[in-house]
Amino acid sequence: MNLPNSYFEDFPIEFKQINPEDFSNVFSTKKTIIELEGISYLNDVIQKELRLHKRNTVVINTPVGNGKSYAIIQTIKRLYESKEEYLIFVASPFVSLVDQYYSSIQEFAGIPKSQIYNYNNIGRTDKPYIGKKIQVVTANTLLGNPGEDGYKNSDAKREYLKNLQEHCEKNNIKAVFIYDEIHDTIHNFKEEFIFNLWNWKNVIHKNFIISATFNEASKVVIEYLAELTDRKIQVIESERKRNSKNESKLFLHYSSVHNFTNETPEIKDTILDILKRGKNIDILSYSKVLAKSIIADKSLGGKLKEKSGVINDCTSENIDNERPENEPPENRFNNDKCNIGTNFKSGVSIQKENHAFVIILPPRATRSTFKNKYGIFSSGITSIVQAIARKRKKGEIHIILPRPDEFDYESLKYIFTEEQQSHFKYWYQQIKHSNNKLKDKDKVRYIPLKFQSWFLSDFYEETLKKNVLKGIKDSQTSDRLDLARLDFPPYKNFVLARGENYLAQSFKIWGADLSAYLTFSAFTNQFVNCTLTQIKYKTYLFFEEDAIQTGLKKYFDIYFGENYAEGLFSFSNFTFAYNDFRNRLFGEFSLKFQKKDKDSWETINPFNNPKFERQVLRFVAHIFYERNYHNQSDYEARTEDKEYSRAEYFLDGISCARGVKLDEVSYNDEEKERVLAFQNLNYFREKLIRNITSYSIGGDNFNFLPIKPFENFTTDEDLSKFNQLAEYFRRNDEFIKNGIFEFLRNYNSISQEKKTNSFYSILLEDFFVMEQRASLPKINFEGSRKQVKPILSVKELPSHDKTVNLIEPQNYTHFVFEDHIKSFAEEHYGSLENYYETINRALKIE
Repeated sequence: MNLPNSYFEDFPIEFKQINPEDFSNVFSTKKTIIELEGISYLNDVIQKELRLHKRNTVVINTPVGNGKSYAIIQTIKRLYESKEEYLIFVASPFVSLVDQYYSSIQEFAGIPKSQIYNYNNIGRTDKPYIGKKIQVVTANTLLGNPGEDGYKNSDAKREYLKNLQEHCEKNNIKAVFIYDEIHDTIHNFKEEFIFNLWNWKNVIHKNFIISATFNEASKVVIEYLAELTDRKIQVIESERKRNSKNESKLFLHYSSVHNFTNETPEIKDTILDILKRGKNIDILSYSKVLAKSIIADKSLGGKLKEKSGVINDCTSENIDNERPENEPPENRFNNDKCNIGTNFKSGVSIQKENHAFVIILPPRATRSTFKNKYGIFSSGITSIVQAIARKRKKGEIHIILPRPDEFDYESLKYIFTEEQQSHFKYWYQQIKHSNNKLKDKDKVRYIPLKFQSWFLSDFYEETLKKNVLKGIKDSQTSDRLDLARLDFPPYKNFVLARGENYLAQSFKIWGADLSAYLTFSAFTNQFVNCTLTQIKYKTYLFFEEDAIQTGLKKYFDIYFGENYAEGLFSFSNFTFAYNDFRNRLFGEFSLKFQKKDKDSWETINPFNNPKFERQVLRFVAHIFYERNYHNQSDYEARTEDKEYSRAEYFLDGISCARGVKLDEVSYNDEEKERVLAFQNLNYFREKLIRNITSYSIGGDNFNFLPIKPFENFTTDEDLSKFNQLAEYFRRNDEFIKNGIFEFLRNYNSISQEKKTNSFYSILLEDFFVMEQRASLPKINFEGSRKQVKPILSVKELPSHDKTVNLIEPQNYTHFVFEDHIKSFAEEHYGSLENYYETINRALKIE
């Protein structure tokens, strides 16, 4: 079957557009949409649109890998060669990009080194900066952001900016500021730092704001900057189109492992396979700890060193790749080395030949109720697009990612054709997390990017502000002279400070489920530099006869883990825990089984291996009851393959069903039929118990039941009970109808008498402990001489709370979700219902 993306060849690539209506009406905004035909063409078009003499803020919104950096450098060249006197600041989000621009401006603009100042010299050398036309700095420096732990920018940096600003004013020099990769600079534009830019108000002439992944917060930044250029904004934007010239092959490796390590099969196997094929390799990890463990691993790190020499550890100690003052830059991406780390998801161009780029996304273990711990991908979908875009030449991109949550396919019907929806659903069903169906409100829903501003505004007005509106009004009427400022943050300040985090953590398609977003994008051809080539989603698990419990325990520890057990087995009933584990086992893995006397391996499909199915039941019981009761019962955690018989299955079911009052429970019809079947089974069990007879002759004393049904075993009234249970078990019970336990074989081809006799034999076998004798005694019973079975005891029903309880419908004992949606919705929207009602209202807006 074709991969899903083959049905989305001409599907439009969605991106965050920048439109005049995004800004306050006090701004004069003009927008130009350009067509892309190549890198050189992009620069030509942009240069035609630029009016260097006009004082304004220029927003360039074009895709990754299409020549934005080249266009920026050519713009710098025009400004440098202009008759007007300009001081040009190039502000990058990372230290690592400063040297890159410093070199590229010399190489591609032909500007002499003597006219370019590298901010890395501030406080470290005495090189002069006054008189140099181009200043390459970080955005942190330009806005005076000292970082998370600092209180002010360094004295050297403050003096540097002050001297340049005064130099411009004294010499009538116009200042131009170029902000590259603005999406990674948003955090610098806090209210307290903006005043550093206002120092330049008298000399600032132009701002350039460049990104391929704008967001809602960046619109506020645009307004901040445009306010300094007479509130004039020029937007140059192009649609996104795939770059077939440099299109890499995209491989998706879905992993069911709960927490990724250097031993995770999908990570280890992918890296080793790439090395085996002789390719160069770079690895971007969501986590510094994981990156370092790969480097240190004797198998992985050792073979990577054999291939590439010294591994370049790209794990920065500092936030945003900044560094303490005067500390030389380190841990930077190097195109001549094998790079493994966390600090090159943006601003780096990987130009290697015969190359594979590996990206490791956060596993399911990083999900949290209140804040996802996604590492370098915490900012949501923007970070995914940027990371994938690092590869600029044809090659391979391998992404290791967790299985995404189930999708709400109804949300796709307005953008997909029926054929597209069908193929998308087919493939998504293969790779999604678990086969248990989530409730609609818990599924991933597609929501167009254009609705982000609506959700932000609604949340701000209807949740945040409305909740404290009375307090706001009261504070405004109070005499607060000489007291600390008390103003509720305006909407745009909220968007700038918290908006992107709100969207990324509250909506699965926008970042709460990164795997779902990436899957959607790969399936629908949303990436301009790669196309989906292969999907790997099933790992092989191998089980040996009489060692199934050992195998299940080993794989449970690897792929499910303590967090899964704690989050599911501690908060669900047995039915839910069993179904969830079994569905994931069969849905996410390919299972193989080897018999003792065989060399070959056979495939385990659902219900085709009775021994395996019975051991899965026991395994879940081991974990479930050990975790919830810490007892030493039959369900204590164990490694041996102890049999779970039909008798145990029936006794467990009877124990759980016999106290259920069908007229009082809210079970559905099928669930009630199941309870009734076990209750009817118990009816006959108790009937046999009541008919146990004592016998004594000479020294031989025993209790017995006849080997064939006694009189009145099945009255006319009893017959309906028998038919109900027989029909239910044969047609509806998964374990009996699929042959996991034998029950009334050849039912349709035998007479009622034979059905009754067979059923009676099952009752004797399953519910009584028989005395073993060489031959069965014959005694006078019910007017004739009959063979009987001496009974030692009646098998006791197990305690209700220590059974394989598949009677109670699956449910959480405490209503919890795997992610943060419930707690978030209740905190900010009052309830889940209000939250999803809000989403539905937004989707109806056009």
